[in-house]
Amino acid sequence: MADPESPAGDFSGLVRDSQAAVLASAERITVVGRWVVLAAGVILNHFGNQNSPASVFLVDTILFSWGLVNLVVSVVLVRGFRPGRWFGFLTTGIDLMVATSILYFSGGYGAPTDFSLLFYLLIIASAVRLGLPGSMATALVVSVLYVVIGGLTGFASVSPPPGFVIGRVFLFLFVALVAGLLVGDVRTRLDRALRTAIERARQLDETRRREGLEKERVERLEEIDKVRSDFISMVAHELQTPLASIKTQADTLLTQQHRLDQETRAALVDGIHQSAVSLTGLVQDFAAVNRIENNQFTYHFERLDLADFVKEVVDHFQADPRRHPIRVRVEPGLTVRGDRRRLQQALLNLLNNAVKYSPRGGNIAVIAFPDKEGNAKVSVHDEGIGIREEDVPKLFNKFTRLFDKRAMNIGGSGLGLFITRTIIEAHDGKMAVETEWGKGSTFSFVLPLWQASASSSSMTTPSSVTP
Repeated sequence: MADPESPAGDFSGLVRDSQAAVLASAERITVVGRWVVLAAGVILNHFGNQNSPASVFLVDTILFSWGLVNLVVSVVLVRGFRPGRWFGFLTTGIDLMVATSILYFSGGYGAPTDFSLLFYLLIIASAVRLGLPGSMATALVVSVLYVVIGGLTGFASVSPPPGFVIGRVFLFLFVALVAGLLVGDVRTRLDRALRTAIERARQLDETRRREGLEKERVERLEEIDKVRSDFISMVAHELQTPLASIKTQADTLLTQQHRLDQETRAALVDGIHQSAVSLTGLVQDFAAVNRIENNQFTYHFERLDLADFVKEVVDHFQADPRRHPIRVRVEPGLTVRGDRRRLQQALLNLLNNAVKYSPRGGNIAVIAFPDKEGNAKVSVHDEGIGIREEDVPKLFNKFTRLFDKRAMNIGGSGLGLFITRTIIEAHDGKMAVETEWGKGSTFSFVLPLWQASASSSSMTTPSSVTP
């Protein structure tokens, strides 16, 4: 059977509480017995007692003092105090002093009134608190005191019959044995019941844990299945559109070539080229994600002037300025450590998104400036459709497309922001987004400024970031 206090389970507190409750119950039982014996002692001292008045007075004084102690103990226990073993030893010591004092002043074992029931209380109380070992030890102490103190008193008026003291000692030991065995059996049963309950609770916890793991596994499999289904649907849609365009325009060129003028043929060829570019970008995104997940996304870090870099990327970005005017504002003097090709890929992804989700005539702003923490921050702001607040946490996950009825005709693999985040995090940077649904978004990345003493001018490392 498992140990109830083993760290594998969380039941050590329950065991401690149970042990404390048993001790508290033992003390409550003992204090009830103490009151009963106190009442019996008073009765014995006043009815049929042939001792002298001085003896009666002294015994009354001892019983009264004992009653005050019992009252304090009773109040403490009733108010919920959970005593430790020291409490039992303390009260046992007090009870032993009371019983021994009464034995002496009542005339010892030669007295006409027998107060030995006080010693029986001590033995039974020790059995309740400490089991068989405690009761036997108390019985031995009581026997020695009974023989020694009971024989020294000068109050004795009756000589005990032969063998009386030995018989009383035998009774002390017998009561200790019986009480200790009974209490030990009860405690064993309680302990066994507690261990059984704890073991069942552990089994229940283990069952629940396994059910939770199984549920988590099923949910994970369902999530993977959904991602796979979404991925297949997305790929089918994203491939179908440019492929259909290529096929239609190529068929037109092949079948209607002699009827087409030069301008129409050029438009068809340009359409085929644009569709092929779209397909190439899609395939490149898939390849990039595969390299990221296999730690094959390499970086060649060098010192970059961020102002020149941003202007260069925007200048080479293919966008119709009449449909989407782009404004650039960069602060000079920002130098970062980065991979030119990868950062270009990240910034182009943000620019492509800004163009795709902005209406005709919507302004796009690219800003590079130092932030409050002393890092370089590059932001791309658009006046597009914006993003709902609840969708923001999903933005940088793989294959995430936030389907909005306003963007149903906007293509995309759902990989651009994932790739961008991976690139920025590999540069020890971070991504941020500020958006208002229906009014536009601002995507930013923050990069640490160049530290000449911390890095060499260039180095090549594999990607270690695999979200």
